[in-house]
Amino acid sequence: MGISRKDPRTPVIGPLPRIKNLCTRHYKGIIGVVVPIAACSWQPQKGQNDITVMCMWFMMFWFLIWQPVSVPVVGLIPLFILPMAGVMSSPDVCSSYFNDSICLFILSGMILLLLNMSGFDRRFVLWLLCSGDNCQFSGKRIVFKSSVAAFVMSMFSNRLIASSAITQYLTPAYINLQSYTSRSRATEPNYDVMRHIVLNAVQTSSSIGSTAILHSSYTIVAMRALFSEQDKKLVFPDIFNYLQYTVFAFPTAFFMFILNVCYHMLLINWRIGKPMSASSMTEFRNSILKNKSSLPKRATRHEKMTVLFALLYLIAVMFRWSRWTGASWAKNRTLPNNDNLPMVKDASVAAIFLTLIHVVPRTCGWMKILLAEKKSECGLLKPDSALMFWRFVDKNTNYGYIILMGSGVALSRAIKVANGYPKCFNFYEKLMDSKAYWNNQMALIAVVAAIGPNIMSEVGALVSFLPLILSIRGEGEDESPWKQNRYAAVLAAGMGSSFGFMLPFLYTPAYFCHYTGKVPIKKMILYSIGTLIICTIVLWVATCFWAPIVWQPTAEGFEGVVVAEGAADAGGGDAGGGGDEGGGGDEPEA
Repeated sequence: MGISRKDPRTPVIGPLPRIKNLCTRHYKGIIGVVVPIAACSWQPQKGQNDITVMCMWFMMFWFLIWQPVSVPVVGLIPLFILPMAGVMSSPDVCSSYFNDSICLFILSGMILLLLNMSGFDRRFVLWLLCSGDNCQFSGKRIVFKSSVAAFVMSMFSNRLIASSAITQYLTPAYINLQSYTSRSRATEPNYDVMRHIVLNAVQTSSSIGSTAILHSSYTIVAMRALFSEQDKKLVFPDIFNYLQYTVFAFPTAFFMFILNVCYHMLLINWRIGKPMSASSMTEFRNSILKNKSSLPKRATRHEKMTVLFALLYLIAVMFRWSRWTGASWAKNRTLPNNDNLPMVKDASVAAIFLTLIHVVPRTCGWMKILLAEKKSECGLLKPDSALMFWRFVDKNTNYGYIILMGSGVALSRAIKVANGYPKCFNFYEKLMDSKAYWNNQMALIAVVAAIGPNIMSEVGALVSFLPLILSIRGEGEDESPWKQNRYAAVLAAGMGSSFGFMLPFLYTPAYFCHYTGKVPIKKMILYSIGTLIICTIVLWVATCFWAPIVWQPTAEGFEGVVVAEGAADAGGGDAGGGGDEGGGGDEPEA
């Protein structure tokens, strides 16, 4: 008989210790569930849909703040509250959960995985990190090189995988360097502090870079979905297409990136103070170079083909449709009686490319297959693409956020159905007084949008904030700037919701900075405050002065319209192109 092992778990004995344990360990579940149920149980009144919608918004907002459940589960709340309260029918609510923008979120996310799948992202990152002699591996040089790698790869590939790879390369190198120089701490800098700053620069640059191209950030695609489907009876113009959005967003993001790199270089000077020795830079360089052995010496055919298809896709969607109709290849297929709205959407282009990529065979040895006399001579025959591996794609596609984005669309439509702004939000509408100076309103929107993703999930922050912007009145005032410039407020909310730098929420680069890079949350908050302020100011200035140059709205703005009956069967528009007027059917296509 062996010696019995003692159970390491300490039992909680007695009712009071159990209650204390429940409150200290599970306070998120208690506060997150009990408070909205208690607050909403007495508020709704029969026939007052605005109060019901207000209670639903509060429950969603509270769940997103405390997260007693998984974030995508919050998207299920409108599915049962709106039909049971009589605000909207179940088919109408369910139709909010899938449209062409949400479809684009899934399909473009798969295309973003091309460069990650082939390993081109790791090759580019290591090429940039390992470039130069030993002098190029000082703290400020690494901040620059790693930030450039994160910024570029977050535009053209999955930002989570790219930032995770950079973090995995830098973290062990800095940890080993801290141990290597432990006996020379008086003359050597603290490499743990340097690691915190460098990895924070990586995750902030990755988040900024993902806003430069439309499909690289969850919140930008969600912004499109909410704007284009906010009212089922109206069709909204295609203004947030790839070309126009990139013309606005890339210079804005690039300027944010430059200031962010300079800010982190100043942090290196302020927090480190000591220069790296030559031996330390050599040791760090050798640690990074070891990772190159895991990659082929030369770029494979797979890498070249994925780069080619990724570029072809960007070219196709960039010139699909925009306000510059001379550069729009889809202008020949427009909705009947509405020449400013194309029938071919970005989701259709993404579907075409994904189909082409999936049918590319593993081998081009067609003659071998044609001349084979036996089945065994044909080799391995499997319905799998040579470029895109479905297991990898399926594993790295975030299907759950379909529900969360759809809940934002349902919330926006519910506010419209409730015939007015919820009464509890009157303070917000007064704060956003349409007679106030428009630039001040944009500053407020940019600040609120930037704070939101630092206290909750990025898409959750957008879903809880953007419907409030879309439902602000202004129809009765001819001088109201909301008619003409509502698109700028939507743009500020969409881009600002991507600035989740401080807390490690899932599906953000900050998650890998904390859990893979071992950067404490307090350090992330401390070092990211400056970046958040920089990005908020730049976004505010860009939406006030640069956005009107790119979009140049007419006096009527980009409001939704009801189209002629001849276009009813063609479906509705999304936020994808740049006409001055809307088009489509009585009901947008789901």
